[in-house]
Amino acid sequence: MCWKQTKRYMGKMIVTPDVSRVLAHAKAHRGSVICYPTETFYALGALYNDLEGLERICKIKSRDRSKGFILLVSDVIMAETIAYMDEVQKAFVSKFWPGPLTVVLEARNELDPMVAPGGRVALRVSSHPMALALAGGLGPITSTSANLSGALPATSPAEILDAQMDVDAVLDGGRTKGGFPSTIVDLTASPLRCIRDGAIPFSLIKDAL
Repeated sequence: MCWKQTKRYMGKMIVTPDVSRVLAHAKAHRGSVICYPTETFYALGALYNDLEGLERICKIKSRDRSKGFILLVSDVIMAETIAYMDEVQKAFVSKFWPGPLTVVLEARNELDPMVAPGGRVALRVSSHPMALALAGGLGPITSTSANLSGALPATSPAEILDAQMDVDAVLDGGRTKGGFPSTIVDLTASPLRCIRDGAIPFSLIKDAL
């Protein structure tokens, strides 16, 4: 969906394909929640250390705040600022990042339990250029699917706007391909444990080891 098709929904909410505009808003307003496209679905994003934004996402999705969040990072270097990674783990994720693979790692101590329940944090690097630009400009942001409780994840700005989600900005990247969500594997477990099979078959991930 292009900008001309979405502008009719605009009130106070920002709807734009301009990444820099969304970045500027998120940096200037604590507690912001933004929607942005990934290679699978649209996601709800708040800064990983912004408790007000995290609480807003839980309210939007009627989500249990103890479940934690997947966090989007821009690369392995950013991942290491919030999680511990050894050389084997870094070599492993480099085979799949950027892409729809989420890995669970040991969190650094300063992370709030809302994003790192049980001292573990789930991270991924998206291959979507807009998602990468947001993570690169803001730092780690949440990457939970954009949908109300019980509804399917959104694949277009129109679906987000029609659901009247309480968000501050929608980064319009057109329609995403949908399909399966990211695969989630636990790298703190031995042997490697699959938490959710998804866009990358777990059999391929095991072969990469």
